[in-house]
Amino acid sequence: MMKTISPWPLAFGIALTSVVAVVGHGGATGVVGERMMGMMMLGEQVQLLAPVASGEPVEPKVIQTAADMISMHSGSAMTNLFPEGSLDAPTEARPEIWARWQEFSGLAQRLSDLGDELGSAAVPPAPAAPPSPVQALVSTQRSEWERMSFASLMGLAPVRSEAEVDPTETGAIAGPPATRPVAEIYGDITRTCASCHAAFRQ
Repeated sequence: MMKTISPWPLAFGIALTSVVAVVGHGGATGVVGERMMGMMMLGEQVQLLAPVASGEPVEPKVIQTAADMISMHSGSAMTNLFPEGSLDAPTEARPEIWARWQEFSGLAQRLSDLGDELGSAAVPPAPAAPPSPVQALVSTQRSEWERMSFASLMGLAPVRSEAEVDPTETGAIAGPPATRPVAEIYGDITRTCASCHAAFRQ
């Protein structure tokens, strides 16, 4: 049976982020409170996805919602919440963030990319329909002109046989890149968060 997790708390979390004066941990307000609330919601998404690490199924809509939340609170959306010197208590940020800004922003962008990738992996693409007999015949029978390289056309090299032709030289279009398993993407997300916390969080 597929594990069911209600997405209602996530929708509630989205509503909270729209509040101008966000109150975070320990009564934090303003930009500090807003980013602390965002970090708390990121942590919630990681917890909701945790079952995939042990091979347990999680509903695609839960994975998609988590992916949207991760993308929403990472990248520039995250770095914009760290104006230089915003270390008002009870922030957990360390001053190293601004001394190593490129590293910090790189981790934020990495998390954003992983959120997008997770969203793409939430619903596996439908398998492609097998080619019709006519399409299969056309794709496997190339004319002499199609097998000829520029050098062959100019008389600088002999015409190669079908077996000698690299399919990439005939203009063949590669299929879409393979989608990584959700568990693998989840592992990268947790490692990215852990790296950021170890370097930049008190």
